[in-house]
Amino acid sequence: MTTSSENITIASSPVNESLEIAKQEYQYNYAHIPPLAMVDKLPPQEQPSPQWYFLLATTIRLLFVNTLITNRGNYGNQGVRDDIKKFIIEVISQEGIATKISVMTQVVQVLIKLLIKGISRDFHEIDELLYSLLKKSDLSVFQGILGRAVKLLYENAPKGHVTNLQDYKKLLPYQELFPETGGIPAIANTFQEDEVFAYMRVAGYNPVMLERVSTLDDRFPVTDAPYQQVMGNEDSLEAAGAEGRLYLVDYGILAGALNGTFPKEQKYSYAPLALFAVPRGSDPNRKLRPVAIQCGQTPGADNPIFIPNSSKYAWLFAKTVVQIADANFHEAVSHLGRTHLFVGAFILPTHRQLPKTHCLSILLRPHFEGTLAINNAAQEMLIAPGGGVDKLLSSTIDNSRVLAAIGLQSYSFNQAMLPNQLKQRGVDDPNLLPVYPYRDDALLVWDAIHQWVSDYVKVYYSSDEEIQADKRLQAWAAEAIAYDGGRVPDFGEDGGIKTRQYLIDAVTLIIFTASAQHAAVNFPQKNIMSYAAAVPLAGYSPASTLRGEVSEQDYLNLLPPLEQAQTQLNLTYLLGSVYYNRLGEYPIEHFTNPQVKPLLEKFQENLTQIEATIEQRNLNRPLYRYLLPSRIPQSINI
Repeated sequence: MTTSSENITIASSPVNESLEIAKQEYQYNYAHIPPLAMVDKLPPQEQPSPQWYFLLATTIRLLFVNTLITNRGNYGNQGVRDDIKKFIIEVISQEGIATKISVMTQVVQVLIKLLIKGISRDFHEIDELLYSLLKKSDLSVFQGILGRAVKLLYENAPKGHVTNLQDYKKLLPYQELFPETGGIPAIANTFQEDEVFAYMRVAGYNPVMLERVSTLDDRFPVTDAPYQQVMGNEDSLEAAGAEGRLYLVDYGILAGALNGTFPKEQKYSYAPLALFAVPRGSDPNRKLRPVAIQCGQTPGADNPIFIPNSSKYAWLFAKTVVQIADANFHEAVSHLGRTHLFVGAFILPTHRQLPKTHCLSILLRPHFEGTLAINNAAQEMLIAPGGGVDKLLSSTIDNSRVLAAIGLQSYSFNQAMLPNQLKQRGVDDPNLLPVYPYRDDALLVWDAIHQWVSDYVKVYYSSDEEIQADKRLQAWAAEAIAYDGGRVPDFGEDGGIKTRQYLIDAVTLIIFTASAQHAAVNFPQKNIMSYAAAVPLAGYSPASTLRGEVSEQDYLNLLPPLEQAQTQLNLTYLLGSVYYNRLGEYPIEHFTNPQVKPLLEKFQENLTQIEATIEQRNLNRPLYRYLLPSRIPQSINI
């Protein structure tokens, strides 16, 4: 092993003392989402940076202005600044404010300053105010004024089920939310198209569900007759299966989920099966097509099968059921469980077992920035009873938390490595499934990270024996595996790390998940999931509606009421908007070993080339930009 201050493997008093302190600060707690490891109490050094808070504040301001105009204004016919000033006056004139100025001096003074000075066109003052509130470690002193402000903001919010899809567009009066597409996300105008529905499976917010199948089992008795209505008489189910052109999306994990009722309306969860196929031919642009949908796991009269030739609203209803199931799996499993909590399980062992100067610690810590903080915030607010998940998703909050735990515990570490995961689902061959932007772009980034990690690890370990002799590294792996540690399923080689190649693969997966995989499932929330009609986070009609004739109003009743749609817009837009730090851009002088510098430059050059390759691909396919390296943060921090 190369001797370096970046790789301490010999016990020494300062190192041991610092690790003992870390073990006191980074303690496990399994009570939050049992049986998953989460930090018991957020250490002070894990608080988000001022730059992160300011990015958050800027996004909140956009949403505040949009919500203000929607609920109180006249859709932008008058100056937005006048609407804001009117709102501020009402907030600070509320009864009782004057008696509490002593604990709200900062807020009140800034609000009054805004009224006297005026609000500039670019709203920097609003951003500064929100930033000053957000960076406070204890917001309880502002609870009164913030509570009144929120209550006032939503007093006249639109409510109830829509009678026309245009009602959802009225929730987006402020064009600055989506300036590139005229104020409305592009998905709002295309989501009902079958091609877009199919494209979601390979380039949407949850592009990890599609599996190649050779035949269908008894749960989903699609026959040749309906298949040929979609794919043509010259094709057949048997031929498609034999030729590798048949694909299934199965949400069986949601079967038996408990339907939620919070905050007030009955919601419904579904466990559909959806069949897709690729047409015959040699065209490299052959796209996936939807063939059939069954809205439950048990066939029969209670769960009829629908195809594109079914009645308009029955087919639209069935597609929406798939979107709802997909969104619920996405938020609890693909997003929360298999990125946030997956990476979180490695952060504690890194702090507790690896000195800051250990080569692996130096490599990994930038990819952990902000993760414990955002996971802790999610635990306290988002996935808490009465929080956003409870309000918006189909199931009860307890059911959603159980789903996250099941989703992560069933996620084999070794199978999660991208090439393995694609092969396991049968979607690795571009000749069989030509158009799969997530796969194609993700593999580019995976290979670049793998090369960077391989080059880096080989600087410090010249053989498998040196890997096995590194006691700190083995302690790190043991804690990640342990029942009283990270509880990472299927990690390591016989309880430890035996080979240099396994360490390279494992670290690649951790970094890829913390950066690219999270980007792929997080950032589409803004452009796709924020528009509730396209991707409802819950259903509001039972699947039994499909047993009879389905009317337009039946379909509209399935969709979220306007108050839920507005909350979904604000939450998913916020989560999909904060781009803090960037893959490959480590802090200046982070790596002090001169041997590492040219390796890092090589990694950064590879990312630049990947950027150009993806942009070139986008000229010949529907736009997919979530895995552009410039749009991949270094860590999970939102």
